[in-house]
Amino acid sequence: MYIPAHFKIKETAEIRTFVKAHPFGMLLSNGSQVPGVTHLPLQLMTDEKGNDTINIHLSKANPHANTLKNGESVVAVFLGTNGYISPRWYAEKYNVPTWNYTAVHAFGTLRKIENEAELMKLVDQLTIEHEAGAESPWKADWSVEKIRKMLNAIIGFELKVERWEGKKKIGQNRSAEDQASLKLNLENSGDPAYQRLAQQMKTN
Repeated sequence: MYIPAHFKIKETAEIRTFVKAHPFGMLLSNGSQVPGVTHLPLQLMTDEKGNDTINIHLSKANPHANTLKNGESVVAVFLGTNGYISPRWYAEKYNVPTWNYTAVHAFGTLRKIENEAELMKLVDQLTIEHEAGAESPWKADWSVEKIRKMLNAIIGFELKVERWEGKKKIGQNRSAEDQASLKLNLENSGDPAYQRLAQQMKTN
């Protein structure tokens, strides 16, 4: 990913926070002709030593799943709020349109999860995280035959993260006047996505 110095996310803690907030991403691997790509939930796990892994599962019916191998190098991509930026929104004249966004790439290798108990744990961890706010959180009852059979329809992987790349392009390279004008226009747009971009500028 092309990352000019002023757009680089340098702190791993910020990258982890971003990934947790945007857990639906893309898994990319090398293909014979073009890259294999799957859109899917990606669950970041960090152990007590600070090692990062990403839990992944794909449908066995997905041709991409059947090409993935133990030890294979892959990339996971996470994309945050993004949007078109008009030259009209800057204080200075004579600008051109651009696009503001935040993105993170996780580079690493795969470990295939074939043990049934470990695959159950992977599914349980994902649902526990996303059901946390529910009054009566759903949890898989693995004693139910129908649910147990569904487990056989997926393939699990653990992505061991070896390197992170993070880019936050939200106008940091602009003058203070341009940044203030851009924030104001984003806030007043009435578009929730643009308003979230404005909020990112405030907390940058």
